[in-house]
Amino acid sequence: MNYQILIESYASGETISKDELTLLELELDSQLESIKFSRNQGCTEKAPKHICEAVQVCVGSSWITCLASILDKANQLSLGKKSRGAKVIDALVDNNYLMN
Repeated sequence: MNYQILIESYASGETISKDELTLLELELDSQLESIKFSRNQGCTEKAPKHICEAVQVCVGSSWITCLASILDKANQLSLGKKSRGAKVIDALVDNNYLMN
């Protein structure tokens, strides 16, 4: 599965199924782990403007940020839990992809 294709579909107005959301959760977890070890991750590249706008993140955000935004909107976390978006930002800062 290519998560970017699912995000493109979402951006064009298609609904993401529960099974696809489960796969996207696994993809996010995998990406969060892999950015610790490799600087060659496509997930840290900037997503196209239309994707950022569709998922309601800042233009110029990374693919992983867009992925987290979709998951946060689809599956709300219980109170007190850190959002996926916040976890992604923390991971990007911790691994020197973003400056504090």
